[in-house]
Formats: sequence, C-alpha cells, structure tokens
Amino acid sequence: MIGQAVLPLLRGGRWYRSMDTVPVPGAGSLCLAPEIIVRDDAARLRARTAQDGPGRAAGPDRDRRLDLLREAVDLFRFGRVPVEGLGVQDPGDFAASMGAAAGLPPALVQRWSDLLAAQLEEPAPHEHDGRPDQHDGRRAELAPHEHDGPAAGLVPEERGGLTLVSLPANTFTCLEAVLEAALSGAAVWVRPSRREPLSSARLIGALLSVGWPAETLGYYPTAPRTLHALIQSSDHQIVYGGDDLAAELSRRAAGPPALEFRGPGRACVIVDEPPDPEWLAERIAQDAGRFCTSACVVACLRGTEPLGRRVAEVLDGISLDPPDPRRPQAAWPEPEAARLAEFVMDRLEPGGRLLTRRPLLSAGFLAPTLVEVDDPGHPLVGVELPFPFAVIVATDRVGARGLAARSRFVHPPRFAISPEGVSS
Repeated sequence: MIGQAVLPLLRGGRWYRSMDTVPVPGAGSLCLAPEIIVRDDAARLRARTAQDGPGRAAGPDRDRRLDLLREAVDLFRFGRVPVEGLGVQDPGDFAASMGAAAGLPPALVQRWSDLLAAQLEEPAPHEHDGRPDQHDGRRAELAPHEHDGPAAGLVPEERGGLTLVSLPANTFTCLEAVLEAALSGAAVWVRPSRREPLSSARLIGALLSVGWPAETLGYYPTAPRTLHALIQSSDHQIVYGGDDLAAELSRRAAGPPALEFRGPGRACVIVDEPPDPEWLAERIAQDAGRFCTSACVVACLRGTEPLGRRVAEVLDGISLDPPDPRRPQAAWPEPEAARLAEFVMDRLEPGGRLLTRRPLLSAGFLAPTLVEVDDPGHPLVGVELPFPFAVIVATDRVGARGLAARSRFVHPPRFAISPEGVSS
C-alpha cells in the first residue's frame, strides 16, 4: 500500500532506510539523513573519486549524458518507473500521487512534465522583429538561470566534483536543476522537499532505469538544520527557497562561493497601455501561480481602472473543480489554505480591497485573487504566495522603477523601467 510506503535514502549507490522519518501526504513516510551520514558519505565519495583528479567529470561523456537524460525524462513522462519504496509507478500512478501530496490536477502534472522535457531540447535563437510586443510574456534581461519556467536548452559548464540540488515544494519543474547538474558531469545529490519528495524520487528511479551510474547519484532528504552540512559537504550548490532561507544563508556568510540561490521572483507587470485582461490573468494564474515568474504585482502608470475590474472578472471565471482546461489550479489542505487566507486578510486593510469576488477559501482551493491597494508601500505589495495572488496599484514612473528593482522578473520585457521612463 502506498500509504504504508517508506521512501529511503540513496547513498553510495545503494538504498538505505534511516531511523528518522517524516510523513508524506498520500505516500507513507520519507527517510531523513542525519548530519553524520551526510558528512561520512561525502568523505567516502571524495576518497573514491580522488584518483580521477580534480575537476574530472563523473560517469559517461557529455553526449552520452545528454542521451541518457533524454531517455530518463521520456520515461519520467510516459513510462513505468520503479520508484524505490513505492514500487513500479506508471504515469497515472504518478499523477494520482501528486494529487494526494501536492493537490496537482493531472493536466498540471502533464504540463510540468512536458516543460521539464523542453529543458533538454536544442536551444533555438529567439526571433523578434524588434517591435515592442506587450503580449510577448518572455523574460526580460535576466541571468541565465532566471526564466519563465523551464526554458529549452540547458548548457551547463563542464565540471566534476559534487553538486547539491536542494529542491522546493511549489513545482517539480525545478527538477531542471537536477538535469543541469547531471549534464555538467558532476556527481549529484538531491535534497527533496519534505512536503513533496515524490517527483524527485520518480526522476531518480528513471535515471537509474536508463543506466545512469548509481554511484554518482544521491537522494538525501534532511531536516532543515542539516542543509548546512550538505552545503559544506558539496563543491557546488543549487538551493531553492524563500526569504527566510535567504536570510539564514546570509547569516551564515551566504555559504561557499559556488552556492547559487534561486529565491523568490516577485514578478512584476508594468502597465502603460492597458494589456488584454486575459493576457494579464495568464501571468497571474498560469501554472497555479506557483512559478517564481507568476505575477504578484501589477503597477499601472495610468490608473487601475478599468483594468483591475476586468482582470478580476477573468480570474473569477477560472473553474476550480472541475479543473479549468486552460488554467488548472492546485487544491490545498484545509489548515494550510486557512493559514494563507488569514495571512492575506490580516494585511488587507487599511488601504487594500479585494477585486475578485470569490472567497479566498473555495471548496479545498485558494481562489485566484486580485487585490487593489492605494499605495506601493502597502504590506501586500511584493508578497509572493504559492497560489495565484497579485496586487494592482497605481503609481508613477519613479514608483514603477522601485517595484521593478525589487523583482527578478518584469513582464513584459519592453516595460523594463529606466530613469528616463519606459524603455523600448
């Protein structure tokens, strides 16, 4: 029975059940690695690979790695995967487990699986005729890893050593970081989210099934306090997290120089000429609002009306159950949903009002929500929540520049704000 299953560690090429476990919704329990195991296993890995020389890539050559990764992701999407602790799992089983653990409808599981596969496609140049396109929705000038969900064409630098990938719970498209690290030639240790370890367990199972060298993979769920041991024990780190984790890493001197922190996006839409309300609602509600590129601020240079009201109408029209065919949403367990709804309502007044008409708590879902506020300094401005939630505010160009400066993503690109005004 899945409810009695135990997801083990993968250490030294072998599966291992630790004594410390935590429950996983709909999937039994998850073993946790204590700090002593983390440090001992890292020392053994270094001793085993020292003879290869510093910087030597682990496993097969790059072309073979890419072929194996593509095979593994195809198996992840369409195949029957042996998942240690759960048994053989077909795509329907996986979708059901993600529904139980993370509230994801099957359509969203399929979409995110397809986005993950797009990472391994050949990169194609972006063609643009040079004309500003406010409905483009592509990323602005960003660092290579900052993008609108997974973008085709992983091209990591070749490197050896050990890479840690510490994953979030909000979306399994962040498994792209595991693919990126594996393609680079490094040994890869995966630290899954304790709230949603199932997608990463399936990817590990798929990699092993296509012949990826088990000794170059690790699966190390841990308690939060053990993350620092993983960081110290690895050569490169890709760590996902929110403001609290960012502050903790900063207190610890931000970790080693090779640490890449992928944190909140606080995506911002700057509106000069009002866009299509459907387009703007898409920026807010696509992918259940769980991407770091999901818009959480709409800054209007010419007032919020009638745009705010029209976008709210589109958001209110998104079906929750059954899932909307264009914008399927994720369900939430009642305690967590109530906590998030209370967070919003406690900060709404003074100076804020709901434009969407549905209650935030709507039959097991957090409904897509748009809030209008009077001032860019309102406490809900810039807050990134794990469901479709955005604040719309009227501001001038100076205020818009300030909001854009706090955001990793600005939609659409032509609205990047410069001191002289809106750039083209």
